[in-house]
Amino acid sequence: MPMIRKLWSTCLDEITGFYLLHWFFYHKKQPLIISDAGQETPGLFSGDLHSFFSPVPDPANLDYQSDLYPASETRFAAAEVKDFQFQSPIQTGFPENDLVKGRHWKSTIPSTVTNSETRCTVVAIDGIVQLGVRSFNSLAQRLTPYGIDVVMLDSPFNYRRTPPGYRPGQLIAGGNLDHQLFVARQGLLDLWSLILHLQSQGHQIGLMGISHGAWLTLTASLLIEQLQFVMAITPPVDLFHILDEGGTVVNAIRRGIRESDFSEQQLEQICQPLRVPLWKPRLPGSAIHLHVANYDRFVPSFRIEALAEQWNTKLTHHALGHIEATTGPKVVAQVAEEILHFWKIPVDSIAASTVNNT
Repeated sequence: MPMIRKLWSTCLDEITGFYLLHWFFYHKKQPLIISDAGQETPGLFSGDLHSFFSPVPDPANLDYQSDLYPASETRFAAAEVKDFQFQSPIQTGFPENDLVKGRHWKSTIPSTVTNSETRCTVVAIDGIVQLGVRSFNSLAQRLTPYGIDVVMLDSPFNYRRTPPGYRPGQLIAGGNLDHQLFVARQGLLDLWSLILHLQSQGHQIGLMGISHGAWLTLTASLLIEQLQFVMAITPPVDLFHILDEGGTVVNAIRRGIRESDFSEQQLEQICQPLRVPLWKPRLPGSAIHLHVANYDRFVPSFRIEALAEQWNTKLTHHALGHIEATTGPKVVAQVAEEILHFWKIPVDSIAASTVNNT
C-alpha cells in the first residue's frame, strides 16, 4: 500500500509539473523579462538579508472594495468578506501587478482569546500558481467561528495580480536573475507592509503559507517583529539549491538564471537572502511549524527536515506528494486545528456548528 501511495503521488506531481511548465510558465512562449534592477536597486546583489529587503516599507493604506467580492462565491455565517487593495512599495512597470490585491474574512464572532480591541489574525499566502481561494475559504470556515480573522494576500504576478497576456505565476520566474530577485523582494515587502498595517490596527498576526507562499512567510519570520507564529506547508527553504534539486517547474527558473553572467560562486552569494537556513528567525522554534510531503517532487523534503532540526521547530510528515499537500483539504485542515491549539481556543460544538455555510 505505501508503494502504491508513493507511485500515485509521484506520478501526479510529475504530470502536473509538466502541465504547469508548458501551459503556465511557457504560455504563448513569452520572451524573458530582461531587467537591470541590480543596477537600480541598492542591495539587490548584496547577499545580505537586511540590505536586500530594505528599506522597511510603510504600513499599507488598505482600500476595501466590498463590490469586488463575487456574490456567487461561498458565504460565511461567521465572517464578513471583503476584498482590498493597496499600492505596492515596489514598482515593476506592470500596473496590474503593482496594485496589491487581498481578501479579508473578518470574523463577526467576539474573540475568545483577546479583548475587544485586539484581533487574532492569520495572514495567508498561496503557492507560485494560484488559481483561486479554496484553501483559504476552508481555513476561514474553520477559524472565523472562534473570532479569528483570515487575510489572504495575492503574491506578485499571481492570481489577481497577473498582467493581461500572462498566466498566474508566469512572471514570477519569467525573467532574468535581476527580475526574479526583484519579484522576491517585492513579495516580502508587500507582505511586510500589510502586516505593519494590521499590527497598527491592533491585530495579533500569525502567518500561514503554502509552497512558495510558505517560503515568503518563513522569510518574513527573519525580519518582522511581533509575529505570533508561522505555519509553512512544503516550503522551498533554499531557493539556491532548489535550482539543482527541484522538479520540472524549476526549469522555468533555470531558464532565466542562464541569462546571467555570474559564476556559480557569485550566484550562491547573491542568492543568500533567499536561503532561509542561513539566517535566524525572530520567533522561537516552538512558534514555527513545518509540514513535509514525503513524496514531494517539487520541493526537497530533506531541506525542510534539516531546517526543522536547525531551528528546533515542530515538523509534521504527510504521506502525500506536493500537489496533494498544497491543493487538497487534509493539510490545511490540520493547520487550522494547530492555529486553534496555538491560541489555546477551546473548541466547542456550539462554535463549530457556525462553520456551515448559509
